[in-house]
Amino acid sequence: MIDTLAAWRYTNRVDGVRRSALAAPGSFEETVRFVRDDVRDVRVRVEPGRDPGLTDCVQPVFTFELPNAGDALFNGPWGYRAQYWVSPGYGLGANTNLLSALAPKLLGAMDARAEPRLAKIDVCASLLAASSKIWIQEIPSILINPPIDLEVERWVVEAQQGVELARWGLAAPVVTRFEVKGALIDPYGNEVVPLRKLRRHYDIHHYGFS
Repeated sequence: MIDTLAAWRYTNRVDGVRRSALAAPGSFEETVRFVRDDVRDVRVRVEPGRDPGLTDCVQPVFTFELPNAGDALFNGPWGYRAQYWVSPGYGLGANTNLLSALAPKLLGAMDARAEPRLAKIDVCASLLAASSKIWIQEIPSILINPPIDLEVERWVVEAQQGVELARWGLAAPVVTRFEVKGALIDPYGNEVVPLRKLRRHYDIHHYGFS
């Protein structure tokens, strides 16, 4: 079994106070509880599919703030990306557990009057489907010039070989804004997964980013 605290290393850009806060939950289960209790300012919209052939599909997209738990969730040794780093399977299980814990708050914040298209899809089924996922709201400056905050060996090696996803994966931005994208649902109520997303769990495992 991987010694998470020993292998999940930071560069000197991450100071000792922040490292302690990132490790404070002590387990992924505690991280989930921390996140669930920290959710603020939930909003939801409906977006169409973007890939060719999927533009008639739709998905609910929830955005929200994690003012206290966001950093530990994304960058901590017991956080979301760390679960995928252990193994793709661990990551998928963590994603399912986290979304199940968040579902009551996300679903409770819906207002079909403000977003009438919500009434046309099974939002609960979409949210709890296998391809539903959580991620940060991506920061353009990070994607253009990512800092090196992490020294996670596998991701370091891939970044040195020129893999752009791994260069992004080594960044550990202090983030509070997250989004949950439910599964894409076709006009017949079926879950549809874009081809480029089928390897998401492997991408995060190998590179730290997707």
